[in-house]
Amino acid sequence: MADYKDKKLIYHLTALKNVPSILEKGLLPRNQLTDFQDVADKEIIQKRQGLVLEGYVPFHWFVNNPFDGIVQKTHKDTPFALIAVKRELAARKNWKILPRHPLASGEMELLDYADGFEAIDWEKMNQRDYRDPNCKSVCMAECLAPGKVAVSQFFAIYVRDTTIERKVRTWANRQGVTVGIDVNENMFLR
Repeated sequence: MADYKDKKLIYHLTALKNVPSILEKGLLPRNQLTDFQDVADKEIIQKRQGLVLEGYVPFHWFVNNPFDGIVQKTHKDTPFALIAVKRELAARKNWKILPRHPLASGEMELLDYADGFEAIDWEKMNQRDYRDPNCKSVCMAECLAPGKVAVSQFFAIYVRDTTIERKVRTWANRQGVTVGIDVNENMFLR
């Protein structure tokens, strides 16, 4: 069983179509986006706006979490990319943490990084039992970047296959940015 508390990265799933803009402008929060392929559920977006979360860029603690799964199932013909950032960067910049899915209960706990990290039920997260609503909610805990995340802060961009990798490398070269681009099909729904 994985111990997600000790991992080194956090992840943001996006439609591949958004990657050229991300390489040009950085990873922007929803309230700064204009032209992008939106894969999030509309009802959840409205609820997140009510919680004033649209000014943050959300990251998850591991890939193939419940959010990643439902988005990829709903948009099965859409290619995706995963943007990874080191947790150490998030800790140093004191990004915020929601220790469980923000829509899981009536209360939202938006905490500073250190307090939020300790508030996550890592034992429950390690179980990854999505039939258990509490476990599923913990597995969708978020690390939230306040504002833009620059490409220089990316650890890597992960893609499913070499065809997509070539596209992303071409886009990165056009923008003159250097970022790790890696193929890992296991990070995506099959």
